[in-house]
Amino acid sequence: MNLNFVLNDYILIWNLLFQASISEEVQRFKQKLWKSYRHSYNKLAAEERKILKDPKNYIPDDDTIFDMVKASDIYQTVHEQTEVYRLSLLKTWDEYKKQLSKDLKDILRFDIKLYHVLVVHPKLNITDMKVVKGKKVNTITWGRREDLTYPSEAIISLLNCIVQKELQDFQVEYKEIVQAVIELAINNELATRLYGKSVYLRGDPSLKFLKRQIYPYWLMYLGVSKAEIINYMVRDNIAFDTDKYPYEKQLASLDLLAFIEFCIKNQRHIIKISELEII
Repeated sequence: MNLNFVLNDYILIWNLLFQASISEEVQRFKQKLWKSYRHSYNKLAAEERKILKDPKNYIPDDDTIFDMVKASDIYQTVHEQTEVYRLSLLKTWDEYKKQLSKDLKDILRFDIKLYHVLVVHPKLNITDMKVVKGKKVNTITWGRREDLTYPSEAIISLLNCIVQKELQDFQVEYKEIVQAVIELAINNELATRLYGKSVYLRGDPSLKFLKRQIYPYWLMYLGVSKAEIINYMVRDNIAFDTDKYPYEKQLASLDLLAFIEFCIKNQRHIIKISELEII
């Protein structure tokens, strides 16, 4: 897969205007703009989805607010800071792209070809996976404070969100199982391969029990042999009674979607509430 990191003025400006202010200076600028051009400002609130349909070719019906913001010194500073942030994400992705693309394909077993990452200022703290009604849009709006400190984690988190967006319409009635498997795939297995050490105990606390119940079958999905399972349990610090889990050899031939369907179909056997000791 590939990621295209884009700084789109319209997306950046829209988020500056309608998300929480990143500084007092920006807040004062927004208030002044709203008082002077209230009608045009308010009208822009509904424009985000129009922009997201085709960010590259979007043309506003009314340029007034966009032009005012672009001409301001404040926006020039925000734009420059956002470009620095965009380049840091791009540099990190370029550093790990070859390994991550190979491992991602090995884990997911389906293709995600290209995603456009619409980069906004990190202080906006945005992870936006909006689905545009009536159109498949391979874009995600992204800007998070912690990325500046943990750049490799930024890419893992970004890939998690992309896979979540790809599967937003898949088995929606079993959302927790879908999210648990995605986290096992990206935040745990992909990150473990990237860092060279297990990070299987990380993740959303609300998914902890579910992930551990799925974990034995997840190892089978990864193609871990019966003889190797103990080594993986030690590696990941997750123990379970192997005698209680018949080895499902066919799981290694599934893709992630089929594995999720397996978990849903067999959830009564997988989610064993009485076996809380494996946590």
